[in-house]
Parts: sequence; C-alpha cells; structure tokens
Amino acid sequence: MAILETSAKTGKSWISESLALYKSAPNKWILLASAYVAVFMMIPSLPGFQLFSLITILIWPIFMVIAITMYRNADNNVTQTLSEIIAMIKPKMRPLIALGGIFLLYGVLVSLLLNSDIDGLVGMTKSVDRMTDTQAEALFQMMLPLLLKLTLALIPMMMATWFSPMLIAFNNYTVAKAIKSSIAGSLQYMLALGVAWLLLTLGIFALLALVGLVIAIVGNFAPMLGQLLMPILLFGCLLLATALMLAFQYVSYRDVFRAA
Repeated sequence: MAILETSAKTGKSWISESLALYKSAPNKWILLASAYVAVFMMIPSLPGFQLFSLITILIWPIFMVIAITMYRNADNNVTQTLSEIIAMIKPKMRPLIALGGIFLLYGVLVSLLLNSDIDGLVGMTKSVDRMTDTQAEALFQMMLPLLLKLTLALIPMMMATWFSPMLIAFNNYTVAKAIKSSIAGSLQYMLALGVAWLLLTLGIFALLALVGLVIAIVGNFAPMLGQLLMPILLFGCLLLATALMLAFQYVSYRDVFRAA
C-alpha cells in the first residue's frame, strides 16, 4: 500500500510539474508540439511520403533530445539557441540515428508479424457501407485481438524509447545500455508512469468533452461556425496533449535518472 501511495504521489507530481513547465512558455511549447505533429504525424500520412515516414523514425531520437533539452533549459533557467542545442548533441548524432534504426527494424518486424491480421481487417472494412450486422460483429471480433496484439507489441518499444534518447545524449550511454536502462527505469517506475499517463489521458478526454460541448452549443446557433471551430479546437487539443507529453517525458527522465 505504501508503494502504491508513493507511486501515485510521484505520478501526480510529474503531471503537476509538466503543467507548470507548460505554463512557463505556452506559445513556445505549442510551437514545438506543432513541429512534432507536422513531422511525425501529418507529413508521413500524406500520399507519396512513405519514404519520408521511414526517415522520420530514424531522426525521431534526435528530435526528442532537442525537445527535451529545451524543456530542461526552461526548468533550469538556461538560455540556448536551437543552433547551440544542435551543436551540443552533434557528437551523439550517430548513436541516436542507430537507435532510430533499431526502432525502425522493430516496427517492420511487428508489421510483418501482424500483416495477415491487418490485411484481413482492411479487406472487411472496404465494404463497411454494405455490411450486415453479422459482418459488423465479425469485424469487431477481429479488431479486438489485433488491438491487443498491437498493444502488447508496442509496450516494449515504448519502454525502450521513453528514456533512451536522453540517456545517449546526456548520460553518454551506449545504444544497448540506453535501451536496457530505459526498460529497467520504466519497469521500476511502472506504477508512477501509469498514474501519470492515466491522469494526462483523463485530463485530455475531459478537455475534449468540454470542446465537444462548446462545439455543440455553437453549432446550435451557427452550424457553419460550429463546423469551422471543430477541427481548429480538436487540433489545439492535440497540440496541447503533445506539449504536455513532452514535458512529462522530460520530468520523468529527470527524476528517474537524477543520480546518473
């Protein structure tokens, strides 16, 4: 019980500190989150950008180190330009790209293992508009095992990526040691990380519910304005969630590996 209470307290502290960091320079963090969403979510999803999506996985650790450095500087009242941050981490570029390459290979392996399930699901969704109740039930039954398999496959990757880029850049760990230590740190603080993730997720869902209510009220009086506001407000929620997630990643890294 004491361990659970301590973990819950730590998770709550991480989220409150993440919010405080965000409030210190909200415009700056929203701009950073916009870059993250554009590079790693929006552009790779565009037709014809499949090759770019592979490159983004390779450079993701570099971006993360730059982002976490910015949060660390804000936390410690240090001023650095972007060029100074890049120059600082330049000696670590090769191991960071190697780390991205390992994650890319892992992603390819997962997609190969789940390829038959995904193909079957895609084939069923093509006729969703003509789907009977029996077919819809079969589709739902097919989705659940796939989501479970995908979640189980992604958990090790998430544990390996949560701390490893910073351990390479800031703690001079090798790629192998960084991955191992990231997984070990995630396991050691699993309860605290879980509480923090739960609080962050619930907060974002509450914000989305509020946004939905506002859109519904506005749409009642001005349907066109409601349709215009919906994508803007939802995108704003995504940017806020991304900015807080990056802050949370920094705060948890700082506390878990403070001694290192």
